[in-house]
Amino acid sequence: MTQNIVKTKLSILIVLYKRHYENSAAVTTLLENFDYFQGKGVEVEYFVWNNTPECSPCLVRDGLTWLEGSNNGLSEIYNTVADKAFAGGATHFMISDDDTDYSSQNYVDAIASALEFEGTSPADTFGVILPKIYSGERLVSPGERFWFLGRLSSAVDAGLNSSVNKLAINSGVIFRKTCYEKMSPLFDERLKFYVTDTAFFVRYESYYSHFYVLDTALQHDLSEHTSDSPERAIFRFQEMIRGFRVVFERKGFLFRWVMEAYLAVSALRKSISYKHSGFLRSYFSSFKE
Repeated sequence: MTQNIVKTKLSILIVLYKRHYENSAAVTTLLENFDYFQGKGVEVEYFVWNNTPECSPCLVRDGLTWLEGSNNGLSEIYNTVADKAFAGGATHFMISDDDTDYSSQNYVDAIASALEFEGTSPADTFGVILPKIYSGERLVSPGERFWFLGRLSSAVDAGLNSSVNKLAINSGVIFRKTCYEKMSPLFDERLKFYVTDTAFFVRYESYYSHFYVLDTALQHDLSEHTSDSPERAIFRFQEMIRGFRVVFERKGFLFRWVMEAYLAVSALRKSISYKHSGFLRSYFSSFKE
């Protein structure tokens, strides 16, 4: 059992966006865990993709590869670095936003426990390991899916969980090499910034019956989404429209009809809430794309 842990190589990707690396909770807390990972027999390497080079200088450190782009789509970034990581001998690959906090005292211990469990379970039982993520006191991941809508769960048990009609946010998800080999490319590059996680987990449930939830709680700030400018909110809505249509393109007529009705009503409600007609214009113009 211990031998399985010793052979583990975890590659961690942090996507930096409009932030100096010194102000990234993910960069600082994950780097602080380097020695602890090593002490648990987990070889760890870091990739930082700076998606806005004008906002941060390069971070030079042993075991860290600094990559840069100019607002590249997240799906493209995840797939590109996953290929690099697994080609370089990784057994596991983790992705993270720059504002997730990994300072939980038992975070590395929880990963070590998951790896021990992994060594005793069939390879096709689960393909990803993910943490419980909170925004303040509210559990935001993993959650439930009802048709095309995500819903929060009041609680999630650590360990194996059914993957059917479940969702999770991307940040903190750890992919096993077997998952990469089955599902590569992991992410649909038609999707750039939003709905990438929904697309992955909708597809994931057709490959794996379960995922593994770490016995740890992490903090991830979602407050920025509640204070969007109208322009930013319109962009997010446009991405949601495109994302839903890509993710659920193979569903039946009734499913897609209900989804389109939901999007139309959402466009109207958002136009009223923001006092901006851009949401309705975005919805109707999306049929011309």
